[in-house]
Amino acid sequence: MTLTQLEYALALKKYSSYKKTAMKLSISQPALSIQIKKLEDEIGIKLFNRSKTPIQITNDGIGFLIRAEDVVVKAQKLEKFAEDLNETYKGILKIGIIPTLAPFLVPLFAGSMQGAHPELDLDIYELITNNVIYGVRNGDLDVGIISTPLTAYGIQTKALFYEKFFFYAADKQTSNFIDPQKINYSKLWILEEGNCFRDQINNFCDLGRIRENKPFIYRSNSIDALIRVVDTRGGITILPELTTLTLSKEQESNLKRISGKPKAREIGIITRTEYDKERFIDKLEVHIKKNIPRSMLSSKGLEVVDPGISIT
Repeated sequence: MTLTQLEYALALKKYSSYKKTAMKLSISQPALSIQIKKLEDEIGIKLFNRSKTPIQITNDGIGFLIRAEDVVVKAQKLEKFAEDLNETYKGILKIGIIPTLAPFLVPLFAGSMQGAHPELDLDIYELITNNVIYGVRNGDLDVGIISTPLTAYGIQTKALFYEKFFFYAADKQTSNFIDPQKINYSKLWILEEGNCFRDQINNFCDLGRIRENKPFIYRSNSIDALIRVVDTRGGITILPELTTLTLSKEQESNLKRISGKPKAREIGIITRTEYDKERFIDKLEVHIKKNIPRSMLSSKGLEVVDPGISIT
């Protein structure tokens, strides 16, 4: 019995298909089949019922693979301990970031981090909140950067910074402060449902008042796209603070503050409760905080809007 065989068996458990598992492991199907067969012969039990589609784990296999996962995790921790003894930062950090943040945050920290640690590869995925959480929880991602706080089994969070919300209005006559309850909702452009950013906006805007029968509806998942719609068709949208750093001088004049106490979202790092690559993730935090405006590091004077994320 080898560690590689245990890793192959756990991968087959995860994907329930020899073809998909072999592709994920970058090996051939026959090679995968041979290693699984050798493992089963060695331990004297059948782990998988191959007559079912998708492949199913046998009753004996369930208990064995639970213990096999403990062995593999401990081996990974031992490997990580050895890495920590080395002062260099060499390897891959897989990061999931939500779409309303990624295009504006990544350019701020990626160059700085790779310049300081050229042997550390950043593999960045732009994913919706739920997919970031699931990716971190199942190990496909090392770390996630999303709007926090949240409640999710097996996930821990750490606040990074705070983004204020701003209105972006094409009407030059609009006051510099806008009351969310007094805006013309038929002219409000917002992200499609399913984005936690939209859910946060609903905490201080009554999105139920949006007129769905207007002649032009744009169900967008892109903040940049909404800015362009306002620039060309008029109306109003809502932007998080990092977005405003990329606006032109002319566009900056369209920014309006929300009346009352400034509203903001908390951006945090999420990891598994027990996770690897702690040193890499610590460096990620350092380079993010070093490259964003210092005013965004504190929540003082802000009303932080809860994204209301709860996943079992």
